[in-house]
Parts: sequence; C-alpha cells; structure tokens
Amino acid sequence: MHVYINVLVCIYVHMYIYLCARTVTPYLAKPFLNINFLNAEERPFWLSDKNVEKGHLIFSSKIIAYPVYVAQTIHKYNPSNIPQIAIFGRSNVGKSSLINALLNYRDVAQASKTPGRTRHLFVFNLMSYLSIVDLPGYGYAQVSKELRNNWSILIEEYLNKAKNLKRALCLIECTELFTPHDFVLLDMLITKRIPFQIIITKIDKLKAQELHNIMIKVLSIIENYKKKVKVFNESSSNKKGTTHIKKETYEFNINEYLFNVSSLKHFGIQELRANLSIIAMDSLNARNRRNNEVMK
Repeated sequence: MHVYINVLVCIYVHMYIYLCARTVTPYLAKPFLNINFLNAEERPFWLSDKNVEKGHLIFSSKIIAYPVYVAQTIHKYNPSNIPQIAIFGRSNVGKSSLINALLNYRDVAQASKTPGRTRHLFVFNLMSYLSIVDLPGYGYAQVSKELRNNWSILIEEYLNKAKNLKRALCLIECTELFTPHDFVLLDMLITKRIPFQIIITKIDKLKAQELHNIMIKVLSIIENYKKKVKVFNESSSNKKGTTHIKKETYEFNINEYLFNVSSLKHFGIQELRANLSIIAMDSLNARNRRNNEVMK
C-alpha cells in the first residue's frame, strides 16, 4: 500500500513540475511595454502621478471646432502651430473608440456603421495643448477604387502639409495583427521621417496568457520589419566606375513604448494619455522658452 502511495506521489510531483515548466508567467500582458527593455521594472518618468494628472487635464480640455476635410478639399488645409498626433488604422480597428476614450469618453469621434465608408479627416484641437487628427480607415476590400484613391490622396496631402505632426499612432487589432496595408502605412511614415507608435487595440477580447503570446508575435514582427529597413539602408549606396551614387536613407523612428489598450475596459488609456501629454508639455515649454528669450 505504501509503495502504491509513493508511486502516486511521484506521479503527481512530476506532473506538477511538468505543468509549471509549460506555464509561462504572462509578464508581457501589460498596458505598455518598452520594446528595447522588456524586463524594465522602473516606472517611466512620464507615468509620474503629476504627469498622469496633467494628461487627464490636457485630454479634458475644451475641444475647438475645426473644418472637416476630404480628398477634394485637403489642399485647403492650413495646419496650426499646435503639436499634432495623427491616428491611423484599418477600418473598424477602433480609432473612434480610442479617441473618445482618450478624450475622457466624450462622444466626439463618430464611427461609421459601414466599414470603409468614412472618408473624412477630422481634427480635434484641445485648446492650444494638442491636436488630434482622425484619419479615415483603410484596407477594407469592398470599397471602390475611387474611394481607395481618395484615401491615398487625402493621406499623402495631409502628411505633406502636417509640419507639426509629432507622432503617428498606428492602431493594430489584437486578433488580426499586421496586414500588408499596415506595412504600406509604415513604409510611408518611414519614408517621410514621421515618428510612429504601435497601439494594439481591443485587448479585452484576450485573456492574459493570450495577450502575452500575441505580444511575442508583435515584437518579432517589429524586429523583422526593423531589419528590413536596415538592409534597405545598407544597400542604398553603391559605386559604379568613378561615379558614387547615394540614395536617401531612412530612419526606423518607432517610439520605444508599445501600448495595449481596451477602450471598452479602460485598459491602458490613462497610461497612453500620460505618454502623449509629454508631447504637449514639451511644446509648451519650448514656447515659454522662446517667449522668455524675446522678453530679455
């Protein structure tokens, strides 16, 4: 009998060790990750209590009305000196929900009930702090060629005019991840030297372990894409005879912080506000320094 019990105990112990070995703590299932230092435990400076409060105040500011643009009118767009954040993503990725969540759940951005039908560019100015630009979604297969062309015209013209664009938020849905359309956007941003940040949306659909596994995939995709950009830069210079031909090189200007958000569950929203508020504060401090120099 004792032998039988000992055998059972050994079996249970080995099963426990085996299960523990297979179970990975979902340490990547967090509101944000530093893609350069995944094991960083220090609280980033922008997440201080003071800055979280500033972020809340900035995104609670009065919204100043701004004209709405389409492909046929974007040439009239005259950007202000307010620092801008532009929000990009596929149709139904959650752009409108994220904007409303950032703006303390004010019902400002209206989502289209028909995927791919929104073709307008909306601008939401938060007083003189920050300007949020909501761009039409892309990648929906069942839209006409004319609508796809209009999207390209609208985006291209906006990016050419947006001299005060400080960051592009690239929204990626957690259940679909990156598509060829997303990489076209990233290529465009890199070519135009626009800093960008990856935001994974709708994570309320995932359990912690699932989110952890998704993050492993996302980090791998980003790293592989970064290598592709590096290879392109390294091969962009060549010599032919005595003529040296040098093409333009591009910088992989990705923000080091990747965010996981759920507008529905308010997951990661406060942290993203705090991170983005640094853009407004840096611009405000720069304006104050210029004013002080003028006063001297």
